Amino acid sequence: MTLDDLAEAAPVPATEDMPGELGEMLHAHSGPFVRSAARPKAEFDTVEVPGVPGTWRIVGDDRERLHTTIPGREQTELTAADVTRAEATSETEGYRPPWVPLEHMPRLTPFRADGRLFFEPRAVEESNRLAYPQRTVGIVLSSHGFRGSGVLVGPNLVLTAGHVAPWGHSSWSMEFIPAFREGDRPFGSSFVEAYRGFHTGSEVSGKDYVICKLYNPLGTALGWMGTKSFGNEDEYHRRRYVTSGYPGSFGTRPAVEFDLGVRDIDNDSPGLELEFALRADVGPGWSGGPLWLPAEGPAVAGVYSGRETDELDPRRHVFGGGGGMVDLVKFGLANWRP
Repeated sequence: MTLDDLAEAAPVPATEDMPGELGEMLHAHSGPFVRSAARPKAEFDTVEVPGVPGTWRIVGDDRERLHTTIPGREQTELTAADVTRAEATSETEGYRPPWVPLEHMPRLTPFRADGRLFFEPRAVEESNRLAYPQRTVGIVLSSHGFRGSGVLVGPNLVLTAGHVAPWGHSSWSMEFIPAFREGDRPFGSSFVEAYRGFHTGSEVSGKDYVICKLYNPLGTALGWMGTKSFGNEDEYHRRRYVTSGYPGSFGTRPAVEFDLGVRDIDNDSPGLELEFALRADVGPGWSGGPLWLPAEGPAVAGVYSGRETDELDPRRHVFGGGGGMVDLVKFGLANWRP
């Protein structure tokens, strides 16, 4: 099916109700949280916030510290030398639960911000209840102040850009919020327990990705996208793509760009730089957002790394993809199952 065919295809409704225990799982990871070797007695002091009469801040002691985030436990940085040659043609399967409605392509609704007209994915149910697969895309908030995008690719797995992760910090956190929109968390959120992948810093790269293990297996309730790589560049060039993310120009609303075609491909072992013509809204905040194939699963073919000028070529968007990306997801599915 072409993108036009998919856009015209009727949505597929849910056929079952979500099990109650999964609905209860979709809560926001919101603090305060307590770090304590034993179960805390919750005997905390309070102090009034200066200049804000009637508002009190909770104060813990040295043994039972209060936190507003759940810290992560493990970072694993890979280099090309650490990785067995990735299979060029590879894939993982996605999953749509029977209680989740499907829209083959996101429908759009307009909104205005700063005098400009934008279009965001339209909800199909009550407040911001996006359909599959758009609901698998979310915002990623990192403790080092970086904001990016990510996508569920397993029951407790999120794929995002490597430069979104807080590499090198002894105390760190990352939070994934699916279908986030202007502060609304319709499907809760989860902090990241561990991540594994490539630390590319500020370099735009074809291996700019990490796989993240969530504490809360949100994909069990929401579903997840598959992933795919191809050994033949012609297979990339003959397809048309969609990308989703949270650009700064949209504030904190989700965004989507349609009908993208690959302009060039560069090898960046174990990944590939998939290059596309510039789109105005794809930029800061979109980092880690999926490049996906709606007719094939749907399946993620890359994640957004940034903009790059390559010698005499024009400035282009670069998504990191290839066998290295799919292999990271396979590692998570094999070793990090909930």
